[in-house]
Parts: sequence; C-alpha cells; structure tokens
Amino acid sequence: MATSVKQNPKIKVDAAPEAADDESTGSRSVRRALDILELMLQRGEPITVAQIVAELSIPKSTAYELVRTLSEGDYLAPSGRGSGLFLGRKLFELGMAYRSHVDLLKDGARIAEQLRDETGETVQLSVLDNDLMMVLLKEEGVRPLRIISQVGSRVPVNWAAAGRLLVSDLDDKALADLLGATVRPSPTGRAATDVKKLMSQIRKFRRQGYATELNETNEHAGCVAAPVVDAAGRCIAALSVVAPEPRLNKPNRDYLIERVMNAAEKLSRRLG
Repeated sequence: MATSVKQNPKIKVDAAPEAADDESTGSRSVRRALDILELMLQRGEPITVAQIVAELSIPKSTAYELVRTLSEGDYLAPSGRGSGLFLGRKLFELGMAYRSHVDLLKDGARIAEQLRDETGETVQLSVLDNDLMMVLLKEEGVRPLRIISQVGSRVPVNWAAAGRLLVSDLDDKALADLLGATVRPSPTGRAATDVKKLMSQIRKFRRQGYATELNETNEHAGCVAAPVVDAAGRCIAALSVVAPEPRLNKPNRDYLIERVMNAAEKLSRRLG
C-alpha cells in the first residue's frame, strides 16, 4: 500500500504535461478549422489550400489535413470550378436548423398566444432536448382554474402527450433505445413505462395527428398535443393545450384537439 501511494503522485506529474499538450493541440486545430470556414464566409467565393495557407499563416501540411477532415464531414466541398473549395452541405443544414429554431420561437410565440386566446387554457410549445421534452415557450391560461408550467423544464417523453409526438419520427430501434434509456415513472405513477406499449401508443398518436394524456403527470389534469412538422415532414416541435380534468371531457376535449391541430398545422406551414 505504501508503495502505491508513493507512485501515484509521480504518475500524475508525468501525465499532466502530455494531457495539457493534447488539449492545447486539439483547441488549436478547432480554432484553425473555424478560421478556414470564416475565411470562406468572408470572401464569399471558393479558395484554394494555397490561399488558406497564405491568408491564415498555418503550415501547409496542417492546412491539407484540416481541409481533408472538413471535406469528409461535408463542411467543405469542391466548387466545381477549378481546384477551389467552398462551404459544404453540412453548413447549409446547420444554417437551416438555426433559421428554423429562430422562426420557431418567433412564429411559435404568436400562434401559441392565438391558441391561448381561443381556448383560454395554458399553451406550451415543446421540443426534444437531449432525449427529454423541454418546454420552449408557453402562454399562461386566462381561465380561473389553470395549470402552471415552467419554461425550460425538462421531463421524460413518456410523461407528456407532446413528448411522445417529439420522438415519433424515430425508427423502431432508435425509438426503443431512447425509451429504454429515458423512461421514468411519472409523479402520479400513471404514465406508461413499458417500452413496447409506449411505442405502439406513439405510432398511433402520430398516425392520427394528435396525442392526449390525462392524470399521467399531474393529478386531475392533462393535455392534448399536435406535431409541428418541417418541410420534410419531420416533427420538430409540439404544441399542447394543458387543462384541468373537467375541461378535458367531451365535447370540450374534441374542441381543444381541433384547435391545437389547426394551430400546429399553421405553424408547420410557416416553417415550411
């Protein structure tokens, strides 16, 4: 035991400089890769590796290695004119994702407010965040008895109707893996936790275009939700109306389902 105690500090001292060097080298490579992308963005036209070397003052071998890595990831692509390179498909996808997120907040806030005014109930717009459902924004209900929710709160997808819609585009294996890793008993203990049952429910909800939940997360309360889809038909968010149990009985429930589906379709069209 005494020998081990004496050796441990030596091992740490010897390893620390190497770890620090690795971290420094990795950070420098990331910075140089970003510099290449920013240079292309500023120029607005294809450039060659020789120009990258001259403009950024980096070693030629390093420039070729970074360009190869960025090209393999589709962050750079041949321009089709000579030997120049320009921004690739992956950056376009990232840009579109950013644009969709900005539009989702801007247009989603307006539509959520309209839906709240139509129903008087609390309205939420939720997205998938690290395999959990996150409330992105909400409009508080105006009726005397209403459900309070928090923007930024995250819950397992099996707790909420909106959460089940958010994972409805995953194939069976990916969905089973996600559910297996994230499913948790809800506060009321009534939310389904069986993966096969949840998968069947999720597929049904997506086919019919809306999802419902009652008393699964909160006692005497529930919600109805509808998917917000992008131009490719993928669910990127979900609108939900949260209400006390008495206001989720027929025929009011049917009215809320109709309104939330219309609102989600309207938001989907704006994003598409």
